[in-house]
Parts: sequence; C-alpha cells; structure tokens
Amino acid sequence: MKTLCRFCIVLLAVSFTNRDWAASHEPQTDATHSRREVPFKLYAGYLIVVQGRVGAFDKLNFVLDTGATHSVLDRKLADRIGLSRRPGRVLNFDKTVPTQWVEVPDLQFGQIQVSRFSTMISDLQYFQSFATQVDAVIGLDLLRLSSFSIDYDAHRVSFGAVDTASGIPMNSDPTCLSVQLLVGGSQIRVLVDTGAQALILYEDRVLNRLPQLRIQGETAGTSMGGWVPSKRGFIRKARLGMTDLDGTVFLVKAPPGSLLLGIDGYLGTAVLKAHRIDFNFETNTLAWKR
Repeated sequence: MKTLCRFCIVLLAVSFTNRDWAASHEPQTDATHSRREVPFKLYAGYLIVVQGRVGAFDKLNFVLDTGATHSVLDRKLADRIGLSRRPGRVLNFDKTVPTQWVEVPDLQFGQIQVSRFSTMISDLQYFQSFATQVDAVIGLDLLRLSSFSIDYDAHRVSFGAVDTASGIPMNSDPTCLSVQLLVGGSQIRVLVDTGAQALILYEDRVLNRLPQLRIQGETAGTSMGGWVPSKRGFIRKARLGMTDLDGTVFLVKAPPGSLLLGIDGYLGTAVLKAHRIDFNFETNTLAWKR
C-alpha cells in the first residue's frame, strides 16, 4: 500500500538560457533587519508561513524554506505586478524542471527588506494542499542575509544575532546548508530543510553505506516540481549531534551527473521535534532545543 509524503521544494538553479543576465542579477545585500520577532502560521506541523509584501502588494503569504536555494514568486503574482521574464531550469530532486526568472523591485517580510533582486517564478498551487494560498517562497538567497531563530511554541521567527552556547557545525555555501548525520557507524551529509517534513536520502548514494537500512515499500511523494518516485525505509541509530532521530526515511533517486556531489539527502527540520531552532550564520552552527 502506498503512503503519501510531502517533500521539499525547488532546490538548485542548474542552468540558464542567459547566463550573463542571471549573474548580474544576484540578490542584493541591502537588507535591513533588527532582532525583532515575526509571527508565523504553521501548517502540517512544519511549513512556516509569514506575511510579507512585494512592491505595493501587501498581506501576502511567504513560506520560509532553507531547502530552496533561490526564492520563488508565484506566477499569478508576477502577472499582477507585470514583471518581465527570462527562461531557465532548476533541479527538483532527481530531475530538472523549467522555470522563469524575474527581477523584483522590492520585497519585505517582518523587518527584512530587500530591493532589486532576481527570483524564480513558478506555479505555487502545490501549497493549496495545505489549505492556504502561498504567494512566494523565501529561499536561502534571502534567509542567509541574517541569522535567525524559529520558536515553534510561540510561532515566532526572530532575525538578528543568535545567542547560543551550543550547536553543531553547519556548512553554509551559496547553494545550501548542510550538516553531518551519524547513522550507525556511517557519516552522511544532508541538507537542512525547513520546507520538508521528513528525512529524505538519495538511495543510490547511501544504500551500500547503510547496511542497517531496511526498505519497507513504495511511497507517493509530492513536491512543488510534481510527483517524486520514492520508497519508504527504516534505519537504526540515526543521530544528529546528541539527538536521536526517528528511524523512518524516504528514499529518492540522486540528481543527475555531478550535481550536489557530497550531499546524501535532506533533513526535514520537523524530524528534530524541536521547540526552537537557531540558524547562526556568524558561527555557522545549527542549534535546537527539544
């Protein structure tokens, strides 16, 4: 019997038909922020939605997703604003999907305000399965402009300096955030993804390294890029730092070619069952409190 799992969203921009245009329109770093709290709504126990603004359009719903390399604007909203477009493609798990790029003049959520940056556009109707309308996905290109904390009890996100005395090393580069996960006697590297609800591994990269992995059957996975062929499995003694994780995993195919080399999957932050998670970009550490 197949089960349904919601997977993470678009991850990595892999090609452009106009590379010069893409390179000259990197996200601007003229963001202003202070240590103030932004309220959010939580859907399905993990999806974080805050209110924001694009240009003159306010009271919009934004998903905060560390698993998305680039922010994404809903196609209908881009039509309303009247933004010109450029074609491109992005990686979504094991396949590339077409997309388009636009330059957004001004965007704000909470105390974070950014002007003149390029973003992808896509059909965000996928999020209607969460019983909410989503107008944009705020990805790592904007989230990395400031350290931030997610308080799941108070339903607040705080941007600014993070004061934590503990945490684990977090590799932060322009495309992703990753941490090292210990499974039995093996070490695997996974992307930290607030937009996913599970631990998702690339089957062909971990199968020979995790002899304790038990495949239990097929699943039906969904993501913004469509259906994702996958399997459901179980592993013993999965640990992140000093935290033992639930052994349930979902297995998908690795991306083609040399994409995401050294990455073995995705850690949906929901599996931490944390009351609070801190993303500290000053010290490149990830901390959480259960």
